[in-house]
Amino acid sequence: MRQANWVPPLWAVIGLGLLAASGARAETAHEKDLYDAAKQEGSVTWYSGILDQQICDRVGQAFSAQYPGIQFDAIKTTSQVAFQRLLQDLKAGQVQGDVFTTTDIGHMVFLKSKGELVQYVPENEAGLVPALQKVDPDGYYHTGWVGLSAIVYNTAKVKPADAPKDWPDLTDAKWKNQITFGSPNYSGMVGVWTVAMAERYGWAYFDKLNDLSPQIGRSIDDSVTVLNSGERIVGMGNPATAIRSAAKGNPLAVVYPASGTLMVISPSGIIKGGTHPNAAKLFMEFLAGPEYSKILVENFEQPLRTDVAPATGAKSLADMKLFAPTAEQIDKELPPNKAKWRDTFGM
Repeated sequence: MRQANWVPPLWAVIGLGLLAASGARAETAHEKDLYDAAKQEGSVTWYSGILDQQICDRVGQAFSAQYPGIQFDAIKTTSQVAFQRLLQDLKAGQVQGDVFTTTDIGHMVFLKSKGELVQYVPENEAGLVPALQKVDPDGYYHTGWVGLSAIVYNTAKVKPADAPKDWPDLTDAKWKNQITFGSPNYSGMVGVWTVAMAERYGWAYFDKLNDLSPQIGRSIDDSVTVLNSGERIVGMGNPATAIRSAAKGNPLAVVYPASGTLMVISPSGIIKGGTHPNAAKLFMEFLAGPEYSKILVENFEQPLRTDVAPATGAKSLADMKLFAPTAEQIDKELPPNKAKWRDTFGM
């Protein structure tokens, strides 16, 4: 966890300076009103199941730089852990997190059904890519991040010609003791992947993967760590995490599967009963605004807005063949998939 009085590294200070110098857009009257009220509250806490701690801290530093006087706490865990922590807070009647972002849209469906979310539509949502707008028609949760699931491999161990080209290729017997991925019981991104793969190929797909003695982590990003170490050489992972790692000199490459790259919309929502409601609304405006998308691009993530271009060398959503389960499919099929996962993989 990082607080606003944390001293950022030099790269973050420079990045914030460049962001300010680039001429951030003028705040709207609505944002100014929210800021005036949020300063009286003094802080905002973000339960984040997306990105990594460093990027979450970077988001917090940018938010506090834009809105001085508001302390920002970013608590980053996997989505499942964040959700369980939130449920504990709600049960105890002590809401600690003001804004919750998860890779599992089923979490939001559940919270909305229980009346635990605040209905709020950020004005800045109008600038999002159209496909990312109105993920909840009733306005209780909104796109906070777009994650992708693709094939990742270690370039020091696997030649490009030999790398898997599509999802079924991961079940090839030649990858026995060589494959890695996360778990749906910890990662919302992996959970959506199980729904997508089971819809396409049946649960037999995972039975075949289990026959390969995979190394299973928690987060979707654990596969990048394992692949970097050379313990395993192919896996399912998040392209942004892999590209960030490759930019640091690690031997990683991404394959966007021939039949389609899985897109996972990760929603954000304001928790009912939080003690910083105006600061929470202001942060929701920030997440939908251009400054946040610029931070995403700096880290090879997908920008959410039409007025922010993707990073140099990165593919835009428009250039990919994409597919995604519906929120209804995820909500219905993910819970039994978690049980099947334990039965199949023993964990």
